[in-house]
Amino acid sequence: MLWASKVRQLAAMKFVWRFYGCGALGVLLSLSACASYRAAPLNLASPLKKSVTGLVRQLPGGRTISEQGPYSIDDVAALAVLNDPDLIAARAQHRVGEADLLSAGLLPDPSITGGFAALISGPASMSAISGSLAADVSALVTYRVNIKAAKAGLAQVDAGILWQEWQVASQAEQLCINLDSDARLIKTLQADHDALTVIGNATAAQVAAHNLTITAVSASMAALAAIDTARNTAEQTRDQNRNQLDALLGLQPGVALVVTMPAIQPLNQQLVAQAVTHLAERRPDLIALRYGYQQADAKLRAAILTQFLPINVGASGGRDTAGVWSVGPQVTLTLPMFNRNQGGIAAATATRAQLAAQFRASLASADAGAQALMTRIMVLQVESEAADRAAAAAAQITAQTNTALRQGTLDAQTGVNLQTAAGDRQREAIALRDQLLTARLSLNTMLGIGLPAIIGASLEPPL
Repeated sequence: MLWASKVRQLAAMKFVWRFYGCGALGVLLSLSACASYRAAPLNLASPLKKSVTGLVRQLPGGRTISEQGPYSIDDVAALAVLNDPDLIAARAQHRVGEADLLSAGLLPDPSITGGFAALISGPASMSAISGSLAADVSALVTYRVNIKAAKAGLAQVDAGILWQEWQVASQAEQLCINLDSDARLIKTLQADHDALTVIGNATAAQVAAHNLTITAVSASMAALAAIDTARNTAEQTRDQNRNQLDALLGLQPGVALVVTMPAIQPLNQQLVAQAVTHLAERRPDLIALRYGYQQADAKLRAAILTQFLPINVGASGGRDTAGVWSVGPQVTLTLPMFNRNQGGIAAATATRAQLAAQFRASLASADAGAQALMTRIMVLQVESEAADRAAAAAAQITAQTNTALRQGTLDAQTGVNLQTAAGDRQREAIALRDQLLTARLSLNTMLGIGLPAIIGASLEPPL
């Protein structure tokens, strides 16, 4: 009996040392795998570049945009997508989505507990020890749906970033259109200024020679003052647009790019109609909403599974004060009797329904906007062509007016009126051309025509 008692005590000591030894080893291994902190000081230097040379100019396809101009409007859009500071900050969201995906695929860490109860009094002969090892296996139940939701969330982030890239590219192209219109407008205003100056000088000479009264000079002076005011305003607008484009490209203010504008091509209605039909597969913002719906659907499934959670599985054992050893499994299961996660399921169901309605509303808005732009483009095309013809005819009359003024067969007031009317015709044609190019650009952005994924990864439509 004494020998048997010694054996039991030795076995008990081995169990204690093994249990606590394994626990200590597990703690050491856990600490060795823990993350450590590393400082990352902010760079306080301005990221703006002095010239195109300092910009990122290599496209994913391998082509490098030249640092010397002139640049096409597509080159400027690509430079904006590559270098826009706000876009660079937005792309950091991708790592946040990756972190969510990593978190969804991780299992919770097991927990280990141990206890010791010293014997104070009573018939028992020894102190009691206890220990348990348990793990929450709830993540195994919702593992697949959580991974699916995290993948959909990451894809939604990428689609949102791609849509931002499209918006930045469109904004850069719009600023190029504005700058081209500003240059054309300033050119016509300068031409009017020069012509009205000639008329004013000639009229002033006739007044000095007492051939005309002083009132003859008033018309040219008033028209010249209005033209100078308009030219100053146009130059200020040009500088503002140039600074906005520089900021979009990550350049310091005042850097001027030489951009060549493409010719306006007739609208390909068949291509537009096909793009409208496949809006939900083309536009990144709509794809992002589809991924958001997919994520909400997965979260609803997870909420339904959660009504049976948490589930804890483990083992526990120990020795009581009488020296009796015991060990066995331990399971904790939630019984879905009262709560059943009804609130979470209702919220997830409502969220999925809300995202479905939001997607349908966005799709309807995009479809209606595209149809309206198509109609507007066709009207602007006709008006722009008519304005170009009227401007050309007015320019011919202006040339004849200058000849008549030199010959003295036309009075100064009529010459000023004709010159001003011709300039207005030219500026009306410029304005209509700007509206037409803007409408075409808006339609291309809305339908995704000519706007491939420059930085963002290609997206597969949700299942």
